[in-house]
Formats: sequence, C-alpha cells, structure tokens
Amino acid sequence: MPNVSFNFSSVRFSNRTLKNIILKNLTQTARAFALIAGLVLSTTWATSAPALADDTEDAKAFVNQLASSAISILASDSTPKVREDEFRTLFVSNLDMRRIGLFTLGQYARTPTPEQKAEYLELVQEFIVKIYSGRLNEFSNETVNVLDASPKGKKGKQFLVRSQINFTTGREPVSVVWWLLKDGDSFKVFDVQVVGIWMAQEQRAAFASVISKNNGDFTALLNDLKRQIGEASIGHQTATK
Repeated sequence: MPNVSFNFSSVRFSNRTLKNIILKNLTQTARAFALIAGLVLSTTWATSAPALADDTEDAKAFVNQLASSAISILASDSTPKVREDEFRTLFVSNLDMRRIGLFTLGQYARTPTPEQKAEYLELVQEFIVKIYSGRLNEFSNETVNVLDASPKGKKGKQFLVRSQINFTTGREPVSVVWWLLKDGDSFKVFDVQVVGIWMAQEQRAAFASVISKNNGDFTALLNDLKRQIGEASIGHQTATK
C-alpha cells in the first residue's frame, strides 16, 4: 500500500481571508436574528394592537356607563340622603379609593402610623363620597358625551378617556378627562380632570398644605377631614328640611 500523507503546513490562510470568513458567518447570523426578531415583533404587534383597541373601546364604554349612572341618580326625585347613598355605592364600586387615598398623601405617605393610615383611608373615602356627591347635586339635566380614549403609557394598563359635559342652560361645555386603571376585565377611576385641573392632584396639594402648616402633624389632617365631612353632613341635613 502506498504511503499517503498530508502536509497541513501547506494549507495556509491569510489574516484577510480568515477575517472575511468570520465576517460572512457573523453577517449571516445577524440576518437570521434580525429576521426572527422581525417576525416576533410583527406577531406581537398583530396580536396586541387589536387587544389594545378593544380595551380603548371598553374604557369609553365604562365612562359612558358611569356617567349615565350618575345622571340617573341626579335626575331622580330622591332625597339628598338617598342620593348620597347611591353615589356612595357608585363611587366605591368604580373608584380606586385606596390608590387615590395613598396618592393624595404625596410626600407624607410614610408619615402616619399604621393605625393613622387605616383611619385616614376610611376618612378619605367618606370625604370623597360626601364632598363630591354634594358637588354633583348642583348639576341637573346635563348630558355627558364621551369623545375618545387613548392608552396612557406603554403597558396597556392605563387609559385617558375624554368627554364633555353639555349644559341645558346654554353654559359653555366643560371638558372632563377620566384617568382609568385596568382592573381585571373592567376599570377603576384613578383621577378626573375638570377644566384642566386633576382632582386627586389638587386634593394632594390641599392635604400637604394642612400637614405642613401643622409642622408635619398627621393628626391635623385627620381632624380636618372629620371637620369637612361633618360640615358636608350638616349641609345635606339642611337641604332635606
């Protein structure tokens, strides 16, 4: 048998040739990854866009239903006390009371003791019911038109719904924006903007002012909430006479 040998030393690659081979392989790999990424992104967009559109329509429907319920309460011949109870049910069911309460504490969120925070959350819920049901009682025979809705942020968990209150008195329409948080298959109201002013943010500034004026004493805020709730209750009682 003849002696067969192979001299590896005779096979040589220049640095340029080796570099071209490596670059070619890397380029092909990068193209493959880009293709895969493009398919993934297009698939994600194709599946999430319709879902987001559905959520936007659901957000508009939620506000429309909420506004219709409020108008129905205002249009009834019920006493102020009965209306307040109806608004209480409406607010507690559709507003994120705990998140609103914690948000309105702002920089003082860590100031109260656990006991004070628990009392505060109960008081702020009663405050919202008393104050805002009283304010809504000033309206009658108005209509709310839901205009449009859009996602807030990129996670698809928050939405802004724009609406308009139309008055039968000839008064100029009022712009209202609803800040909604996705809550399972439905939504919760986090804040409402009326004529450019966010209600929860305005309340946060008011609460901070009370605590600040009392040298950081959180009890002062609790007492102020009790005072306002009491005054609102007296106002309702007077209206029934």
